[in-house]
Amino acid sequence: MSARYSMMIFRMLMAVAILGMLAGCASVESTSVHYIPYTTKSYPPKPPETPIPIVGRMPREAHTAIGRLAFETDQGWRFLRKSMIYNARIHGADLVVLKNVNSRRQTTLVQVPPQVDWVPVPNYYETKKGRVRGYTNWVPFFRPGYVQPVVDTITGIDAEMVVLKK
Repeated sequence: MSARYSMMIFRMLMAVAILGMLAGCASVESTSVHYIPYTTKSYPPKPPETPIPIVGRMPREAHTAIGRLAFETDQGWRFLRKSMIYNARIHGADLVVLKNVNSRRQTTLVQVPPQVDWVPVPNYYETKKGRVRGYTNWVPFFRPGYVQPVVDTITGIDAEMVVLKK
């Protein structure tokens, strides 16, 4: 097995690993499927730079709750905050009332399969004329598989989108 072939295999494995990591990334746009409207009336979307406050209780001034956003994710609080703001903007809400937040830890087991690597072993010999020559043997090296626990923190939200009456 040549060094070029080994490098090609390494590059292919790295590409597969990177694609696997990218496939696990979620976008805030994908959270719009978790939005449930309360009314058939629609409001115009807010511009992207409009600040949308996230509050813990309903405002005292006159308001209307226009929908609910509730889901769980392992992407963390920053992702949850961005998804609430994104959904509020596209549905025309003035603010988000965060009614409930829950968090739990989830352990999953990941199985790493066994694999065979090839390890170069240099060898030398002496010719009849007294010159030393070298060559490389590739020896198989077995790595047994194992199971590894992975702990994720799953955070869920329950929020309402609110429009202030003017």
